[in-house]
Amino acid sequence: MIDKTSESLMALNDVPIKRERTLHGLMYGLYYPSVLGVGIVVVLQHSSEHSAAIFVAITAMAFFSLSFASAMGREDQYGAGAFVMDAVEVFAMFACFAFLKLIDGPAWLPPSVRGAYVVLICVVPLQLVWRGFMKFTPFGYLDLRIALILCLVVGAYLGGRHEELHGVITITFLILAGTYVANHPYGQHVRTWFFSKRASG
Repeated sequence: MIDKTSESLMALNDVPIKRERTLHGLMYGLYYPSVLGVGIVVVLQHSSEHSAAIFVAITAMAFFSLSFASAMGREDQYGAGAFVMDAVEVFAMFACFAFLKLIDGPAWLPPSVRGAYVVLICVVPLQLVWRGFMKFTPFGYLDLRIALILCLVVGAYLGGRHEELHGVITITFLILAGTYVANHPYGQHVRTWFFSKRASG
């Protein structure tokens, strides 16, 4: 009798973990990679074009690719809140590529390099909420995130002008985002300021 009771309690304890793994599998095995995959394909199809929109598309592709990698291997921490935040990000991917006219969007949506940048700018602070749901330090490497937002703000200000400057923004963004991910910004004991050696609480 005691053994059966113990087995029942263990089974109940496993229910939240199974639910979290299901949510993680649904988002990271179906929705997220399908939309991201479409974005990568259409960017490659238009890679021979030389325009500000292509540089923004490359920036967006890198942005969402790195974001996609952030929850891999952390299935047990992935709850409903993180799922909702990622669902918003999937919608943002649609919006970003639709603004750049890489995919078909609503007929009333005009092509807009600035609009695509604004979408990316809005997603960055939402990721702070996502980190909270994942029990990561919300403000880990905040200075790098601020620098990423500044890159996007400059791009939004330029709009569709000055193609070569958008190329500089893309390269800078890739370096900053690569630095961010390479230094493992996940967990509960990540420094608030990347360039400070003092650990955050």
